[in-house]
Amino acid sequence: MKFVFICPEKQKVFESAAFEVICNKGIALDQMGNRFLDAKVAINAPCPFCGEKHVYHARELSCPFGSSENQENPVKEEPHG
Repeated sequence: MKFVFICPEKQKVFESAAFEVICNKGIALDQMGNRFLDAKVAINAPCPFCGEKHVYHARELSCPFGSSENQENPVKEEPHG
């Protein structure tokens, strides 16, 4: 499964399946009573735009499921052989 990420240095969108969920504390409630995943997602491969390995809070990521409003022109990672 690929997630959609935004490079915090270049503000450009890319997709990657090379990630792992870290610091997973499960489902939590915000001040308004909304549930959210209290976890971080770490990129395992360098960012295609700046070369860094970014870490994101799960709430910062776009939902990859069924959204017709995906960011324009995400960079597709090359398959590794």
